[in-house]
Amino acid sequence: MFNLDQLGIFTDMMKEGFIYIDKHSRIKLYNKKAKEIFGIDKSVGIGHPDGVIQKGDLVIIGDNCLGKDDGGLKPENLGKIGIYDENIQLADLFMGIGTFEDGRLRPIYQYYHPSESFRENFCLKAEVSGRSVSVEIDGKCITISFENKKFPMNYNNSIGHMVILDPNTFQVKFYQTSGYTARGEDTLDILNGKAYRAKGPAVNEFNVIGKKISSIHKDASAIKELCNIAQGQEDNYKEKFSEINGIPTLYSIFPVEINGKREGAVLQVEDISTLQNVIKERNDALAYVEEMKQIINDNALDCEGLAVIKGESRVMRNVKKLAYKASKSNSTVLLLGESGTGKSYLAETIHKASKEPEKPFIHVNCGAMPETLLESELFGYEKGSFTGANHEGKIGFFEKARGGTIFLDEIGDISLTAQVKLLGVLQNKSFFKIGGTTEIAADVRIIAATNKNLEEEIKKKKFREDLFYRLNVFPIWMPPLRERREDISNLCNQILSQICDKLQCGEKFISPAAQRILTSYGWPGNVRELENTLERAANIADGRIITENHLPSKITNNEYGSYTEKWKSFQDYMEEAEKRALLETLAYCGNDKKKAMQALKMGKTNFYQKIKKYGM
Repeated sequence: MFNLDQLGIFTDMMKEGFIYIDKHSRIKLYNKKAKEIFGIDKSVGIGHPDGVIQKGDLVIIGDNCLGKDDGGLKPENLGKIGIYDENIQLADLFMGIGTFEDGRLRPIYQYYHPSESFRENFCLKAEVSGRSVSVEIDGKCITISFENKKFPMNYNNSIGHMVILDPNTFQVKFYQTSGYTARGEDTLDILNGKAYRAKGPAVNEFNVIGKKISSIHKDASAIKELCNIAQGQEDNYKEKFSEINGIPTLYSIFPVEINGKREGAVLQVEDISTLQNVIKERNDALAYVEEMKQIINDNALDCEGLAVIKGESRVMRNVKKLAYKASKSNSTVLLLGESGTGKSYLAETIHKASKEPEKPFIHVNCGAMPETLLESELFGYEKGSFTGANHEGKIGFFEKARGGTIFLDEIGDISLTAQVKLLGVLQNKSFFKIGGTTEIAADVRIIAATNKNLEEEIKKKKFREDLFYRLNVFPIWMPPLRERREDISNLCNQILSQICDKLQCGEKFISPAAQRILTSYGWPGNVRELENTLERAANIADGRIITENHLPSKITNNEYGSYTEKWKSFQDYMEEAEKRALLETLAYCGNDKKKAMQALKMGKTNFYQKIKKYGM
């Protein structure tokens, strides 16, 4: 017979859970990782002695799905804490405070039917004997609090969480922790008077050796299979899925034979709850994207090319509508927005969705080009027109873009001299090469972009007002990432998938905790910064899951916060919103002021005052 003590030392070093039972289904070995997975390692928290619930005890319950993973708690069982409400049903989300089998405290409770439980956050707050008590269900955690003590309980799908207090002293008599099923401490068990075990740092570890495995792990198909194989069934299971004690796991089962006789079986198990949650969130996100795509299709707005614009928030759907209209027009388009919001990507998308996507698309970064070169690069020059010129002359970008689109990126950075020449092209629809005498038709559509406030630049005499009016025919505002946080989760999944394809590193997923951090961060660099962050994380993550540990410290510490523009006044925000509403509505109505006025439901005087105020 092999030495179980030596085997225990070896299996405690494993990354997977390892459980060995004998042919009588009694646990002979239960390694450290298995205890961690099923929450039966040393108890955490402030601790409490063993005992049983008593009449008059103050009971606080938080249950996100009544009847599931709470021992089968039913609405009628809530009568034990004074709640008799026929409207409460199985599967309801429930939060309640009451006294056990004692009517001295009028119970306080809330419940929500599944159809109503669409929010992530629920909270019940009350004052009992002058002390504050609360139950909060937030994301994947239920937290019961009183005074300055908190008792959080994380869960995957559903859970019933309970805390019991002495009604006079408010001392903790019982609280649930992970592993409650193995301990036999489901909510209903405790309400039915079952004794509970002591918890806390000073308490000895819950010992499962020698116990029947069915008393620790109930009703799981994997446990039944394990017992059958331990008793002699000829079968084996490798990398199958099963929920054990509410934990989604990947498991394998192997028979143990000594001298040709079946003596038991081994269960090797891996916790895949994080991966399962990520996959679910990813699938939900993909389903939502597909639903939004269908809505846009139904409205004839999701033409070929526009579907690739990332984001399904209200503001991004409006951007898509405007981009669709811009793609069907030859009007000059002005893309506004902060650096990194995707203006270049949007410009190319508008061109690809146009009537002639096969025509040239020329991207000119005006900000990166010296003033001395800008004119020759844009308009070209004739041979011998200046010292050092190419002896064959040069074709400019406007000529190269003939029939297509020229994208003038960072238009706010060009000099006043260059602005005059560009204005001439917009006014006359033609230009001359440097040193040339032949007028060339500017058969090209112009899309310009800037991250600057051009109205402010006009006031500073750094940008020509007449050029601004020529460019501002069809403005589209690209919102910063912090103003469309609902898009961040979908963006992360889409961008990460593309990055993994590029790096050829296999599919990777973002953990829920990391996703929450990414969503709450202020993103001063917008989508460009998000792409760089995800590529860095994909490179340094060894496994398939990107966690918060793979994110830069400035993001995990949230240095920029959710309010990166908190120095702005309320009036500034109001004016920004007004201006954007006017710009987008005018563009959507084809600059028909009467239609825009009607769409915005504004009076004529007020409408034209705003137009004048914002230099429009």
